[in-house]
Amino acid sequence: MTKTAFISYSWDNDAHKDWVRQLAQRLRADGVDVTLDRWAVVPGDQLPAFMENAIRENKFVIIVCTPHYKRRSDAREGGVGYEGDIMTAES
Repeated sequence: MTKTAFISYSWDNDAHKDWVRQLAQRLRADGVDVTLDRWAVVPGDQLPAFMENAIRENKFVIIVCTPHYKRRSDAREGGVGYEGDIMTAES
């Protein structure tokens, strides 16, 4: 059985985005099939559809929760807020 995971995170800054990318690479090296927006989304894709599918189709959702992520989630802003709505509806 393949382990699958979607990583939900906020684009705080370039260093944080790079850290998340490195985390995803480490998980892949350990046998986890990781879905990461920066690898899966291309210009023209519908981001809400991508987020919905990624959350529903993966066995796990890994949330990298920074203070910025929490603020956006609490305020239901942007992609973080939308993903929070989807996860809340799924539970």
